[in-house]
Amino acid sequence: MPEQEVLLAVNDVSKSFPGILALDSVSLVLYAGEVHALIGANGAGKSTLVKIIAGALQPDRGNIVVGGKTFRALTPLLARKVGIAAVYQEQQLVPDLTVAENIFLGKEPKTALGRVDYRRMLAETGELIQAYGLSIQPSDTVGELPLAQRQEVAILKALKEQAKVLLLDEPTAALTGPQITFMFRLIEQLRKQGIGILYISHHIDEILSIAQRITVLRNGKNVGTFLTQDVTKEMLIEKMVGRRIEGTSSFSRKPSGDVVLEVQHLSVDGIENVSFLLREREILGLSGAAGSGCREILRSIAGLLPPRKGQIKLFGKPFHPRGTTDAIQQGILFMPEDMRKEGLVLPLPFPRNITLAKLQKVTSRGVIVPAKEIQAVQPYIASLRIVAPSLWAETRVLSGGNQRKVLLAKALFTDARIWLLEDPTQGVDVETRQEIHRLLIEARNGGRSILLFSSDLEELLALSDRIMVMHKGTLVKEVDNPATVTAQELLSMTLGG
Repeated sequence: MPEQEVLLAVNDVSKSFPGILALDSVSLVLYAGEVHALIGANGAGKSTLVKIIAGALQPDRGNIVVGGKTFRALTPLLARKVGIAAVYQEQQLVPDLTVAENIFLGKEPKTALGRVDYRRMLAETGELIQAYGLSIQPSDTVGELPLAQRQEVAILKALKEQAKVLLLDEPTAALTGPQITFMFRLIEQLRKQGIGILYISHHIDEILSIAQRITVLRNGKNVGTFLTQDVTKEMLIEKMVGRRIEGTSSFSRKPSGDVVLEVQHLSVDGIENVSFLLREREILGLSGAAGSGCREILRSIAGLLPPRKGQIKLFGKPFHPRGTTDAIQQGILFMPEDMRKEGLVLPLPFPRNITLAKLQKVTSRGVIVPAKEIQAVQPYIASLRIVAPSLWAETRVLSGGNQRKVLLAKALFTDARIWLLEDPTQGVDVETRQEIHRLLIEARNGGRSILLFSSDLEELLALSDRIMVMHKGTLVKEVDNPATVTAQELLSMTLGG
């Protein structure tokens, strides 16, 4: 791209962690007015590179050039001063503060008396929200917002800083179809204003539609940078994983097994009078936009939202779980979308997260036997290809995809017969996504029953034997044969069409 202004240049940057070379002499150039996609398998080094550019991590070698100035390393404050703003996959927000307080954090306007001008903060935040057509309120507490809306706050915060370089790490991971469309319009608007956008995503179809150039990382190295028009989805996947990988299909069919879960006229906050059956050896999909009630169904069955009306029957008997632990003991395991907040204990070694719900399987006289625990989890580590620096590595150091695999290993270890899944492949790379798909199909074929919510309509269509469509808290349609429905048709149903 000749004659274009270089906003950012990363030169031969390397970064190591104990037992892992995360980045190995990586170079990258970002031009003004371009969307530059950064892709790679989980653990390829994408998030590490973004954090180095944003000043959250210091490189071991190499340098960064911003606005013509060379830096050995950046700090978060220095990065912001030179015009870099980042929105990480794990949002850097303060949950107890409001939307306005998060957006202005560290740059609060003051009154003539030197006090924080909350009225101005609320007014300016309201204008910003209105300008981008969002449904959040300036006074909303961030920790009480759904994941999708927290993502919106994180992006607004970055935009408020008027950055020249915007780093977006999985910006659409928690968004539904209409929200993704809005996000793309916003990104295109920013690009036309001359902002350079480094866009990290596992969704290759998204990348091919929005990026001008694509850089592929594999095992911490830059495999190459390509013009979007010169590559295909298949070429990019092969470069990401170093080999060809085959697609998966669930060969969906009409289940004929016994009813394992029966929901009758269920009403909780967010859903009204919903009834359905889940059968043995069935993947029952849930499709719906934000506010449709899909997540509330899962959380009610998991014991997190007590019903106002109706009842749930498990294996033909009334089911009244007192929480997720009680649900697990009765054969139901909930795997939440926000796994770091709800599904995993990050400081624990990852094998302990696998065994935590059924510690009695690895104890002797009430004491955990480490050798017994390792022996118990090794088959799951091998079959799911969980990659970690060491066998006792803390869960928080694993990549997002490997943390997802730990959750699935936990599901297998507990012997739960019913799985409640909330966006199980969010934020994972193509290869891990296909591994998870294969695991879910194998689990179904092995006798498990799965209630699956996914904001990825293609995923729902590929995996589900049936799909229930939710809209504004009510069940509006049931798709008995997903193979006959397109993603566009399913999207129309979820929007009430």
